Amino acid sequence: MPAAISCVTLPVDDVQKSLTFYRDGLGLAPEEHDEDHAAFDLDGVYLVVLNRGDFGEYADGVGKSVAGKGSVSAMLSYFTETRGEVDAMLAKAKAAGASVTAAEDDEGMYSGYFTDPDGHAWEVLFDGG
Repeated sequence: MPAAISCVTLPVDDVQKSLTFYRDGLGLAPEEHDEDHAAFDLDGVYLVVLNRGDFGEYADGVGKSVAGKGSVSAMLSYFTETRGEVDAMLAKAKAAGASVTAAEDDEGMYSGYFTDPDGHAWEVLFDGG
C-alpha cells in the first residue's frame, strides 16, 4: 500500500460554525454535512470537521483523550504557487474570523499562520527556493 493520507479529521465544538468558516470564509465546498460533521474534498484528501463528542469516541477507541480546544498537536499546511496567494489566503482567513500571524520570509520560504474557530493551526506557505 502506498503511503498517503486520505482524510484529516478535526474535533470541533460547533460544526455549523466550522462549516461556515471553511465554506463561506475560505471558499471550500462541502461534499456532505449534517449537525455532527462536515466533509470537504480537497483534491482527493478529505478534511472533516467532527463534533468533539463523536471525535472523543474514536479517541477512546485507541486509548487516547481529545486535546482541549486551542491545543496544537498537529500543523496543517497549505502550499501555494505564489507569495501573493499566501497573503490572499491569510486575508480570507482573517476576514472569516481567524487569528492570523502575518507572513514572513525565512530562508527562501514565505509563510504565515492562522487558526480556525477551534484553534486548529494552519500554515500557508510558498517555497520560493
